[in-house]
Amino acid sequence: MTSAKNTDKLLSHTQAWCALCRAKVPARLVERAGKVYLQKSCPQHGVSEALASGDSAWYLASRSYIKPGQEPLGHKTAYKGCPDSCGFCPEHQQHTCLPVIEILDRCDMDCPVCLKSFKSSFEFSEKDFGRALGGVLKTEKNTAVINLSGGEPTLHPRLRDFIYQAGKKGVLQVTVSTNGLRLLADKELRTLFKNSGTIAALQFDGFSAKTWKFMRGNAGLAQKKLRLIKLLEKEGVKYSLVATVARGVNDGEIEKITDFFFRSKALSLMFQPLCFTGRASALDAEKYRLTIPDIVKAAQGSQYIGKDDFNPLPCSHYSCFALSYYLAAGGGKFINLKDFLGRDFYLDAIANKTLPGLDASAYAAVKEKLYALWSAADGSAESQAVLDRIRTVIRGLERDGFTPKTALSAGMDTMKAVFIHSFMDAHNMDFGRLVKCCNPYAQADGRLVPMCAQNVFC
Repeated sequence: MTSAKNTDKLLSHTQAWCALCRAKVPARLVERAGKVYLQKSCPQHGVSEALASGDSAWYLASRSYIKPGQEPLGHKTAYKGCPDSCGFCPEHQQHTCLPVIEILDRCDMDCPVCLKSFKSSFEFSEKDFGRALGGVLKTEKNTAVINLSGGEPTLHPRLRDFIYQAGKKGVLQVTVSTNGLRLLADKELRTLFKNSGTIAALQFDGFSAKTWKFMRGNAGLAQKKLRLIKLLEKEGVKYSLVATVARGVNDGEIEKITDFFFRSKALSLMFQPLCFTGRASALDAEKYRLTIPDIVKAAQGSQYIGKDDFNPLPCSHYSCFALSYYLAAGGGKFINLKDFLGRDFYLDAIANKTLPGLDASAYAAVKEKLYALWSAADGSAESQAVLDRIRTVIRGLERDGFTPKTALSAGMDTMKAVFIHSFMDAHNMDFGRLVKCCNPYAQADGRLVPMCAQNVFC
């Protein structure tokens, strides 16, 4: 336990979770020595704290990105107090950007850092999946993308049915979180992904044997991952990279992972700071914890990342997500989309959307903005290369007719994205963040439970 220090600067009040007795307790966010801490006061266990941000300047600047939330179309549960009302309840302040459906608990790995620890075994039926997806569509009307997770979802015997059922319900893009072992061994599975346009969200924590031993309990996984990536690229299977990162373990590889991503055909790169729930709750949170600005700083060592490329996702809580989009300029060069479009227009374009620009009004606004940029182009070779590339994309969309699906396909051919998603655990659980979650687990009973709520409380 710690005690409040007289050098602390109070930033805000919130409610948190005592990691010892699992009680909801008053808390405050304080700045000290260039960092931000969540300081909790439990009547039984006294004052304790968890690192909320490794850079107070980033944290304070992030608060300027707050945008009004977009209410869900409906609520599944009545309000009985947080977290007892998760589902969403009427107090929830944000809609769903990226729903995740956990379709089974089984896995063919036993990762020491897994944030899941299921209390009982389960495997979704088609009816379960339909109800979970129906719960999303009831609160969103439509959804551009869903993620299938687990466990290891490629082990589910009905994975093909779920992927095609989602498409029939209007989902534009299915992603599957996977360790990649079955994809590496099973060509038919890779063919399913290719033919359905499913994206393999591939667990990829780095390159060193030490990293894989600590994270996944298997020092030899790096070479298997690289072999799989070569196969996916050769066979035309879409994929993204997901890296769990921990202080003193693989934070020194963040720059190398970023460089590898930009040189690969991966669509996106997601960094996830190690979260101390599930199996990972046995690890020392204070020793291994990284926060969003820690990862931003490390990624800026890459030749592809600029100093101000990243910003919080405006619709989420600013401590949950940071992201940066890039336009391919050809010749292995990439231009940050915020710099290209201008900060204000860019932030409006990405607010409350997982995949921006997929509706007709957003497409019209982007097209109008690009016409203005063409008129004001400075004539530089780099600027001209990007504009020419986008002009080709727009001409293709105008020729074939704009639809969300054609826009999504064009975006995948033109852009890359880097995301940072910081999950909460019992140590840093902040209920002020929880009510703004736009990334829930869709349940078989139709409820939408914020990811961090299910990981910590269920």
